[in-house]
Amino acid sequence: MSATQKRTPCLRLLLSVTQAEDEHRVVEVLQKNGIPLCFEARAKGTAPSELLDAIGLGGTTRVLTAGLLPRANVPAVFGAINKALSYHKRGAGIAVTLPLTGVQNSILQLTAPADCAGPTAEKEEHTMKDHPYALLWVSVKAGHGDEAVDAARKAGARGGTVLKGSRCSTEEASSFLGISIREEQDFVMIVVPQEQKSAVMQAVTAACGLNTPAHGVTAALPVDEVMGLE
Repeated sequence: MSATQKRTPCLRLLLSVTQAEDEHRVVEVLQKNGIPLCFEARAKGTAPSELLDAIGLGGTTRVLTAGLLPRANVPAVFGAINKALSYHKRGAGIAVTLPLTGVQNSILQLTAPADCAGPTAEKEEHTMKDHPYALLWVSVKAGHGDEAVDAARKAGARGGTVLKGSRCSTEEASSFLGISIREEQDFVMIVVPQEQKSAVMQAVTAACGLNTPAHGVTAALPVDEVMGLE
């Protein structure tokens, strides 16, 4: 397997959706609890207004915050979020975690525990092979999103979707990865068949990785079903 892309079954992508006024508090809690890289994007809620009101997220502006962490740390981080931001109360926010099936080696070294390849991880990795598609999530310096999409297309992907946001890093992560503590970002989402995942990740990393002007971070998540790629 490429040195730039490894299977990471014991890592999780944490996604938090909350009101815009809480965006800095979410990042602060995550970084205090050992999550060195955080990604933020503003979005609009599009669920029916009665549903948004029912879960207490009335209004339209949301902040999506993402971070990578070991699966074993999820309960403690969820507890810290709940204590600081009261996610158990209606309208305070929503948080979920998703498994990762690939990430750059430097990101793995920064975020994963030393025993990430233990027996439990190997068993979970076997389960990941049942997913026929992968969602590649790429974070690059603002203005480089189209470069990531072009690299993915050349490697066989159909295309991608670009969102705008920012990346926040701890001083440790900034020094280790050679990136700015805070930087405006393009977030690119690309869906590919599982058998193309490694090739597309390697192509995107070569064109827009941490050692390029794009300062890109790439991760892969499992996808069960897809419509529209035939």
